[in-house]
Amino acid sequence: MNKLMSPSLLFRVREAARVSVFASAILMSVPFASADWTRSIRSETEPDKAIALTSFQSPAEVADRYSSRVCGYIYPPKTGDYVFGITSDDQSKLFLSTSSEPEDKKLIASASEWAEVGNYSKFPTQRSKPIRLLADKKYYIEAIHRENTGGDHVGVGWLVPGSSAIEIIPGANLSPFGAEKRGKIIQEVWSDPVVPPIKGTPNIKVTSKNDPTKPVPGGVRWFWNNHQGNLQKTKADNFDVCFLGDSITSGWPGDLMKKYSGKYRPANFGIGGDRTENVLFRLNGGELAWTNPKVIVLLLGVNNLSMGNNPGEVALGVSTVITKLRAVVPNTKILLMGVFPTKLAAHNARIPQVNAYLAKMDDGKMIRFLNINATFMDKGGKLRNELMKDDVHLSRNGYVIWGQSMALLLDEMLK
Repeated sequence: MNKLMSPSLLFRVREAARVSVFASAILMSVPFASADWTRSIRSETEPDKAIALTSFQSPAEVADRYSSRVCGYIYPPKTGDYVFGITSDDQSKLFLSTSSEPEDKKLIASASEWAEVGNYSKFPTQRSKPIRLLADKKYYIEAIHRENTGGDHVGVGWLVPGSSAIEIIPGANLSPFGAEKRGKIIQEVWSDPVVPPIKGTPNIKVTSKNDPTKPVPGGVRWFWNNHQGNLQKTKADNFDVCFLGDSITSGWPGDLMKKYSGKYRPANFGIGGDRTENVLFRLNGGELAWTNPKVIVLLLGVNNLSMGNNPGEVALGVSTVITKLRAVVPNTKILLMGVFPTKLAAHNARIPQVNAYLAKMDDGKMIRFLNINATFMDKGGKLRNELMKDDVHLSRNGYVIWGQSMALLLDEMLK
């Protein structure tokens, strides 16, 4: 932090002095889905840095994976109808108050995706409707911004009455929140948390043709439709337990999922045919973004074996998925399932090695490993036929065994 007092701190001081002037969790005057990217703006905490801007335009090409807020006051140079515009890379929202108070703010413009500096016409939502303002009156203004990867910036301009083009609001018409002196406005920046290395990750290089750590979309015909469906589940954000994986996960009978985890509001994010690299692609594409499930039940790996990955590579792919999950949903616990047995001899020869790697990732807290493979075997150590629908997939009875076997650990993790 530099020596600038951040607006976040001033907001909290004001809240301590009087009843709720501004909601510390960036409450808006219009409702947003709880899965919205605005969750990444942690205004209840001090920002990682505060930058003094001499106009309402942030620096470009600064960093990746951060969120920011620029807020303060504007002072219109003349009375009349103003049109505001916002550009950003990636998303942004612009709010303006009818007074100098933050609680009076309303959403007036937004950019749902990146828009170049000065391009206020890429999306119709980037420009506000005409807004009547009084000369030299102090109005609270706020822009919030999300940067993922690639270019980054956020800028706000206005069309002054009598002008022909939107221009960036200059410092002469700006002052920081809580201050009267004009000439600048403050941008607060919150960087995404750094994910620590996953315990037990294999220290190997991928030598197979299939790289389990490189995000690629699934190759099955239903992948994109299912991915879009999962994005809708993400937007709804009405689940406490997420089942994430391949066709073995997607095959959960609805009534059995309700029976064994229904009290925890489960959601099924399994897609048939998925390998670790396909799940990475889905997570990069927005699945689970800005949600906060309590537990993710993760089962992956058998399809990577089918693609020729060796046990260490399969485990490395799973570890890469867990690393991504720890970044996307940092407060969520992960119940890591061991790869289930199959009727394929070549797979079964390697599955114990995969599971030995996965077991080392159990940290006793945020990541728990569960191997239930013994429950699939008869007294002679052979796979029970009644638990399998085919060589790889579970029958209904197989899902009963899965549900029963994980119930105690799932309950413990959800406490």
